[in-house]
Amino acid sequence: MQKSIVDRIKELETQNRLLTENLVDAIWVMDAKTLIYEYITPSIYKISGYTSEELINTTIINRLTPDSLKIASEMIATELKRYELGKHVSQSVELELIHKNGSTYWVEVRAKFVKEPNQPLKLVGITRDITLNKKAKLQLESLNKKLVEALAEKGKLLEEIKVLQKLLPICSGCKRIRDDNDKWWPLEAYVKGHTDSDFSHTICPDCKDVIYPDFK
Repeated sequence: MQKSIVDRIKELETQNRLLTENLVDAIWVMDAKTLIYEYITPSIYKISGYTSEELINTTIINRLTPDSLKIASEMIATELKRYELGKHVSQSVELELIHKNGSTYWVEVRAKFVKEPNQPLKLVGITRDITLNKKAKLQLESLNKKLVEALAEKGKLLEEIKVLQKLLPICSGCKRIRDDNDKWWPLEAYVKGHTDSDFSHTICPDCKDVIYPDFK
């Protein structure tokens, strides 16, 4: 009688107990339809905080973050169609899961569909903890985004300075400014229209003495 893939992995685990307990990665088998673990190596404890006994007969769905659940569901649907077309290859994906202590962690999962005689379709895979690398990557992406935004803001400010520094044709009577299309703008409207600057109104000491001579 041919042994199932779970039996074969368990047999290897028994023969190499020291190896399987000290693996950095976790090897697992789950039902492809329900995504319920049928087997997982004890090394999963170091990654997830759960023992293998706690995870067997439970589904991974409840431990995936919403975004990762969507990614995993779409990938499984796509790869199942490829499997049915005879493309039996493994695929990898990065997913975020919920740790037993409530925090989240990142893993790289590499898995493939396996069909045994008279058995439901299985997913067999390896899970690797990539939390440190993923966090470093996300921090780098965040810094790059801030740098791009800062450079864009700097460029915007430089353009505004150029607008304010260039020789502007201004009416000596009404003080309106003529733009490149020969349209005359009130000073405030021109500055607002060509920069992000705005105005707040007050009165200088000299004008105060002229307009409000009795106000001290």
